[in-house]
Amino acid sequence: MTTGSSLWIAVPPGFELGETVCSYGYFLLAPNYWRPEIHALERRMSGGEIGRTMPSPAATGSVGLVVTQPGGVGARLVIRCDRPLIGPERAGVKGSLSRMLRIDQDLSAWHRLSPAARRRRFGRLFRSPTLFEDMVKTITSCNVAWPSTVKMNRLLVERVGRGVFPSAKCLASLTPERLRELCRVGYRAKRIVSLARMFTSGELDPAWFEAPQRTTEELAAEVRRIDGFGPYSTANVLQLLGHYDRLPIDTETVRLFCKTTGSRRPARDQDLYPAIEAHYERYGLWRFLAYWFDVWRDYESLQGRATTWDAAVVATRFTASKLQSEPAG
Repeated sequence: MTTGSSLWIAVPPGFELGETVCSYGYFLLAPNYWRPEIHALERRMSGGEIGRTMPSPAATGSVGLVVTQPGGVGARLVIRCDRPLIGPERAGVKGSLSRMLRIDQDLSAWHRLSPAARRRRFGRLFRSPTLFEDMVKTITSCNVAWPSTVKMNRLLVERVGRGVFPSAKCLASLTPERLRELCRVGYRAKRIVSLARMFTSGELDPAWFEAPQRTTEELAAEVRRIDGFGPYSTANVLQLLGHYDRLPIDTETVRLFCKTTGSRRPARDQDLYPAIEAHYERYGLWRFLAYWFDVWRDYESLQGRATTWDAAVVATRFTASKLQSEPAG
C-alpha cells in the first residue's frame, strides 16, 4: 500500500477480530477479503460508505482498508488506509467498521444463556457497512447454491462497483436486463433494481430500520412488503439489524436439526419446522444466535476454524453438505 492514514478503534473486553469477522458467510463475499495468514480483514470502501461529501483527490473517493488487531484479544483495532483521509472520512471509516463488526452490541445476556458462545467470543455476526448491501447480499443468497452467491457478489463489485460494492444510486440507474447481463443474477435483477430505487427515492430509509425503538414485528412487516423478501430472507435481514428472535429456516436448518437430534428427515421439510422452532424456543430473543452458533460449529467441525479458511477454496463449498463431500486438500 502507498502511504495513507492510520486509524484505530477501541473495542470491548474480550473482542477478537478474527472470531468476529469469520462468524457469518458474508466475510467470504466481495468486496470483503479475510487474510488468514496475517489475521487481517481487507476491503475497499466507496466514498459514500465513509461519508465523503466533498471533492476527492482520488478518482472515486474510495479507500482500501486493512484491519488488524496486533495487540490480541481486547486490544484496539488498527486500520491502515491506502490514501490519506480528510475531514469526516475518518469518522466514516470508523462508523462503517463499527457497524460491520457490531462493536457497540451488548452480548452479556446472550453469553449468560450460552457459556460455550461466551468462551468462543461468539455473537457479533459479521455484516456489511450499509443496510442496502446487507439486503442485496440476502437477495443473492436465497434459492441458490453458495458458489453462485459468491460469483454474483464478485461480479457486482467488479463490473458495477468497479472495486467497491455498488451503491443504491448506481444499481438504480441500471435496467434489470442490464444487471442480469453484467452480474448473472437471473430473476434477482428485477428485485435488486427495485430495492435500489426504493432506497434512492427515500421510500426505504435506513435510519428508520436501524432506530433502536423499532420492534421485530414492525421491521418484519416493512421488510415483507419488499419484493423478494419472504419468511427466510426477512428473518435474515432482522438478524442483520440486531433482532435475533426469528429463525430463517431453510434446507440447511433442517439438515442440521436432523444431524444434531437424530431426527429422521421427513418427505416434507416443512413438517419439521415446529420442532425446530421449539428446539430453540428457550433462547428467546437470542434464538437466531443459538441456531447460528450450532451451524457455525458444524461447518468448522468439517473445515477447521473459520479464521483459517482460505476464501478462494472454502467460498466455493460453503454449505455443510459441500464441505463434507469435498474435503480440503
